Amino acid sequence: MLRSFIQSLSGTVADSVQTVKSLLKVVLKSRKASISATSSREIIILGNGPSLNVTIEQNLNRLQSTDTMAVNFAANAPAFATLRPNRYILADPHFFARNSSDSNLSSLIKNLASVTWRMTLYVPVGADVDKLIVENENIEIERFNFVGADGFKPVIYRLYDKGLAMPRPRNVLIPAIMTAMKAGYKRIYLTGADHSWTRTLSVDEENTVISVQPHFYEDNQTEKERVAAVYKEVKLHEILLSFHIAFRSYHLIADYATSRGIEIYNATPGSFIDAFRRRCL
Repeated sequence: MLRSFIQSLSGTVADSVQTVKSLLKVVLKSRKASISATSSREIIILGNGPSLNVTIEQNLNRLQSTDTMAVNFAANAPAFATLRPNRYILADPHFFARNSSDSNLSSLIKNLASVTWRMTLYVPVGADVDKLIVENENIEIERFNFVGADGFKPVIYRLYDKGLAMPRPRNVLIPAIMTAMKAGYKRIYLTGADHSWTRTLSVDEENTVISVQPHFYEDNQTEKERVAAVYKEVKLHEILLSFHIAFRSYHLIADYATSRGIEIYNATPGSFIDAFRRRCL
């Protein structure tokens, strides 16, 4: 009895602290989001995991006839022009770095600037979008708050509703799902969301953590070197904690979606995400 009470009290204190921290972050960092409502009810989010190749091969007609959202470096993939996604999201600060020497980033900007179909590009509030993309009349830029919030559900759900925050965004799929919900989609399918990173996680004889995160397209040597540099000083427990935060965020998203009458289905074969119901496209 006493143990249960102490655990309950501890949880309440932790939620209180997280709620206060979240509110402070929102006050300091969040601004009015500019996500417009859609008339469509269904969207397919295209994660960049290797299984997306199978999904494209088996469901190309479906992908071309349904609203889709691509992420990160997808515009550099040969399949981009075939899929013609009408939504795209960038979240990592790397995509908005000025004077970057990353040739892949230069290619991404060029490819997005060359889009010939109507597309909405979602970027964080305050992100500096390249002039070439801004000047493309086919692209409409809308902004979301890249701010994580946790704590008491009645409070954080209100922040989510207003687009002021989201579950801690440890990877681009989290803001992709939250942005899709904010836009008004009632049925969301996740593809290419393999998240099977633990299969390729290792530590070499120099105690360097090796985290291979394959995509549906082949990463060139420049991107491999960039990722290796990012992980060079990262410790194993830090990577595992990052995984923990991401997978926990999916469960928070699942609970929030259910409370708002939104269906999220994981259509990724072999996905490690255990928060959403599985359903084929």
